[in-house]
Amino acid sequence: MLIAPGSNFTRQSLELARLLGAELIDVERKIFPDGEMYVRLKSLTGGAETVIVANSMYPNQDSSLLETLLLLNAAQKNGAKSIILVTPYLAYMRQDKIFLQGEPVSAEVVLNILSHGIKKGVVVDVHNPSLLEGKPWINLLVSDILVEGALKHVSKPVVIAPDKGALERAKYAAAKHGLDFDYLIKERDRVTGEVSIKPRSISVENRDVVIVDDIISTGGTLAEAARFLISQGARRVVVAATHGLLVGGALRKIRDAGISRVVLADTLGLIHEDPILEYVNIAPRLREAVEEVLRR
Repeated sequence: MLIAPGSNFTRQSLELARLLGAELIDVERKIFPDGEMYVRLKSLTGGAETVIVANSMYPNQDSSLLETLLLLNAAQKNGAKSIILVTPYLAYMRQDKIFLQGEPVSAEVVLNILSHGIKKGVVVDVHNPSLLEGKPWINLLVSDILVEGALKHVSKPVVIAPDKGALERAKYAAAKHGLDFDYLIKERDRVTGEVSIKPRSISVENRDVVIVDDIISTGGTLAEAARFLISQGARRVVVAATHGLLVGGALRKIRDAGISRVVLADTLGLIHEDPILEYVNIAPRLREAVEEVLRR
């Protein structure tokens, strides 16, 4: 078994290779004078049984997507009998339907082009899992191990999803740890982007809250949820989120909202250095998924 690491997943690929007993392929990369990308799987010889292409699509989503496609094609053209694609973070997944007339469904475009020629794709906590139906993909939930990390910082906790879309993640993690869970009702103005939050049913008064979500981008929605929960009497708010993009002053918003800790999965091609953050290694869960694919 061989692993072809993308630029955004080289460090994690080393750990995945160790866990699987696989060998890393030496990948040559360069950019031509006109800006076009070149990759070469230097140590791939014809007839490899299984090649795992492993990459994450943040940062530099566009070039990371292209690099992944080139790695897949190189494996296909050089004799790999079976290809497994491991992409913990898939770019463009949040545009999962047409919100305004004239838009594309970018998630559909990316999934279609990446699905060609692979035995199975493995993604971690995709924004809308229903997009994977009928496609050769496995969606891994890791909210349970993120909440496990968050539980070190709370007592008498309740797990809260910031909206109904994140409810399954919260429910999954809460069931694993025997915790109460609920979600907030969130409404977003499609034109202005402004978010309003309404209470549902569970009380957070005098309890610590673990907010579970799939992605932190600018942190605005998360900050609003935290402020609301604190206004409802929550003692402490900790976040367990899978993909920590943390752009546009997200960390400042998170701190200002009273969030005391953020636990993230190690799914991206970067690590943000900040005392409020901690990262969870998801390589063991990726290994389990790859081994399950191989058994089938």
